[in-house]
Amino acid sequence: MVEVSPLPVGGLTFHFLKAMLTTRAATHACKEVAPECPVEGTIYGYAPDYSTTVEFCVIFAICCLVQLVQMFRWRLWSFSVSVILGALTEVIGYFGRILLNQNPYSSIGFQTQIVTLTLAPAFWSAAIYLTLKHEVNVLGPQYSLIRAKWYPYIFVTCDLISLVLQGAGGGISATAKTTRMIDMGSHIMMAGIVWQVVTLTVFAMMSVLFLLRIRGAMKEELTFEAQRVWKSSKFWSFFWGIAIAFSTTYVRCVYRIVEMAGGWKNEIMQDEFSFTLFESAMCVAAVVALCIAHPGYLFKEMRRDHDEESVVDLKEINYREKEIS
Repeated sequence: MVEVSPLPVGGLTFHFLKAMLTTRAATHACKEVAPECPVEGTIYGYAPDYSTTVEFCVIFAICCLVQLVQMFRWRLWSFSVSVILGALTEVIGYFGRILLNQNPYSSIGFQTQIVTLTLAPAFWSAAIYLTLKHEVNVLGPQYSLIRAKWYPYIFVTCDLISLVLQGAGGGISATAKTTRMIDMGSHIMMAGIVWQVVTLTVFAMMSVLFLLRIRGAMKEELTFEAQRVWKSSKFWSFFWGIAIAFSTTYVRCVYRIVEMAGGWKNEIMQDEFSFTLFESAMCVAAVVALCIAHPGYLFKEMRRDHDEESVVDLKEINYREKEIS
């Protein structure tokens, strides 16, 4: 097996190009594991553990069903559809890893899982982004840096860009036959994940700033509904559920950057424990948190058509009540 040295590009260690070419050249005739085609010669260097892979596949499938029930129960279509698409994409990806367990040289298994598992978190990231709009409208639009309605437009659009970049890059890298296409796919896929991390970071900063401004506001400045929601244990259960989903998704995306920066067949990519901990476990935690902390019953205000005008009306009502008393 030929050793490949890293190829630095723009400060990151991209040796996707040479590693992929060397790997495919060395195992060109390999269709399955054999004495002349050891499992170590595959891109991942191992056959995914069957029981672990099936367990994660089942968990994501159950989350799909749970979200489906919640979608029809609470009719939060955008939120639930986003989570369902993400979980379903994970299911497909783990089917690909099951194929790799049966045959580590399976091109279909590799292509399926590299594309789907790479882009799946972008779907439920969109669900997380949708929640901030409703939090702003309920707690106080005046404390937000931008109007509430712009949050979904900005962050979901950024998420779609990330989704397209990761999907296109993953597809190109998985099926590339030439040096130029491998180089292109690797860079596009990395750009998509980096863009996703940047988007998540900006979202976190704006969310934290909004909550800090709410916390620092005088009690009298908040509407009656805002005060009630802010003191509600259900709201904070919802908030921490979203925070867990966000944090685990963020950790997973950073892991993917580190994993891919080392190039194909690097030590991190060939460490199944790292993949299980920072990819599989993080994604499961995120989706499960979104199922448990569903806004349908923990943040019921998200089921209403809140807007800035309705909040202003509430403030006026409170003001008039104080004048009468």
